[in-house]
Amino acid sequence: MDCPICKNSKNVNLRCDYKYEIKEDIKYFGKLDVLKCQNCDFSFASPMPEIKNLDYFYENVYRQVNRPPYWVTVNDEESEKRVLEDKNLNYLLYLSTLIDLKKVKNIYDFGAGFGDLGYAIKKKFPQINLFCTEYDKQCSEILKKRGYNNEKIENIGEKIDLIITLHSLEHLTDVEVFQKFNEILKPEGKIFFEVPNCPQEYFSGRPYDGPHLLFYTKKSIEMICDKFKYEPERIDISSYSFDEDHKYQRESQERYYRIKSGKSLDSFKQIIKKFIPYKIIKFIHLIKSSNKNDEMHKLGLFTSNSNDNCYLRGILRKKSS
Repeated sequence: MDCPICKNSKNVNLRCDYKYEIKEDIKYFGKLDVLKCQNCDFSFASPMPEIKNLDYFYENVYRQVNRPPYWVTVNDEESEKRVLEDKNLNYLLYLSTLIDLKKVKNIYDFGAGFGDLGYAIKKKFPQINLFCTEYDKQCSEILKKRGYNNEKIENIGEKIDLIITLHSLEHLTDVEVFQKFNEILKPEGKIFFEVPNCPQEYFSGRPYDGPHLLFYTKKSIEMICDKFKYEPERIDISSYSFDEDHKYQRESQERYYRIKSGKSLDSFKQIIKKFIPYKIIKFIHLIKSSNKNDEMHKLGLFTSNSNDNCYLRGILRKKSS
């Protein structure tokens, strides 16, 4: 199979078997291997799943209640608190430090989810117009309430100053979206991205790969920039160590199977939450977050470039023609 970046099969080898986070997802993804292009330092699933199966998965399955990684609850009010979570505020700090958001008119969020970052930015910079592409039915109503114009990328009618894409690029079957980004960006327009960082340290000891299909490294991002004519203004590694990330992955996976087996209180908690006022739920979360262990957990969210961070993030600028 050809590498999605360099389109060459000469340097592509089998890297490992593909590991599913939830084994039932094989009906959407099929039986996969992970291949690696030595030239681009880029790994990818093979054979790629059928697009119609992926569309159904992301529209109907990915954010179901009691399913990782988002653990969406039946209480929609909980979506509001994510805007002020440390992770989102960290994004806002990084972005507003490197880009003058006062000069930004149009933001496009690819794979917006609930649109937490764009929504937070607009709260501070109300002149900004929000556009996005998000097919998940769980998200569409919240995005509408938050002022997003949710369209296919081909239907975005405005030129974009800033594209945001956070933990979305790894779910694609190829990297051609960077060409589409180029087409909707203004001259000198920019992309703020974050994806999992996937050198050998990622693959050693990881509990699962799914539902990710593309596995990026710093070199592969640089190769993509060369191919699609972007200037990498910054490429950083950020967040938890690989060991911490693997630990959180295992805990999340184990939680899912406990719930599925009926040996967990999580499902009962979701039912109880329907009848508890949101202010009380928020107060309980506040008490939990005051725990010292939780405070230490934050160190990973605010540490970058410590050699073993599990995410890649950066700012890419469209080159002038």
